[in-house]
Amino acid sequence: MSNHNDARTVAHAYLEAFSRKDFDAFRRLLADDATFTGPAATLAGAEAISTAYQRLAGMLLRNELRKTFVDGDEVCIIYDFVSDTAAGAVPTVEWLKVEHGKIRSIWLVTDHVRWPAALAELSKRAR
Repeated sequence: MSNHNDARTVAHAYLEAFSRKDFDAFRRLLADDATFTGPAATLAGAEAISTAYQRLAGMLLRNELRKTFVDGDEVCIIYDFVSDTAAGAVPTVEWLKVEHGKIRSIWLVTDHVRWPAALAELSKRAR
């Protein structure tokens, strides 16, 4: 596997694109048929995933990477989703499966206390 397609490199580029709110780059890192499973939704397809992350970007200040674990084409990234809400930094874990330099699947886990508060604030802003 080349460095460009290295699972760790792809995972870090994905998190960095999200942090920068560069959704063109973010979308290019997702396989067209990527899947997402998280505490609030299950999504299919890169467009649906990208759209969901774009909504979250409305409260995102930055992502602070804490740790990366790699096992072949699977990557676990642990980071703080730092929001501009009263929830502040929300501990987050994503288990990514990478194939051919693209993210095939995402399993996301967040702090079950802080995340709902952040989402409630985002919903309030949308009204």
